[in-house]
Amino acid sequence: MDSDRRRHPRLPMAVEVELHCPGQPVRIVWTDDLSCGGVSLVLSQIERPPLGTRVQVRVVGMLGEGEIPPLVDGLVVRHVGEGMAIQFADDSTQ
Repeated sequence: MDSDRRRHPRLPMAVEVELHCPGQPVRIVWTDDLSCGGVSLVLSQIERPPLGTRVQVRVVGMLGEGEIPPLVDGLVVRHVGEGMAIQFADDSTQ
């Protein structure tokens, strides 16, 4: 099982997020799991962006004090079942 090779432990988590893809409208999708290094998204009936596409995700809703959650940069690294895996961008390499 490839989970043994993962650098970050996964936490099963279903959270509604915005998916921002270049040249496409913002779509609302759900997470499947989350780690410090990335997130797995469920994209039922939504076309998946190609591997290597730079995307952004943001949790839907407000944080405390009415703050809007930040957009988080990522890269599509894997297509899985009806979804895809996004690796969070490392700010030190940008």
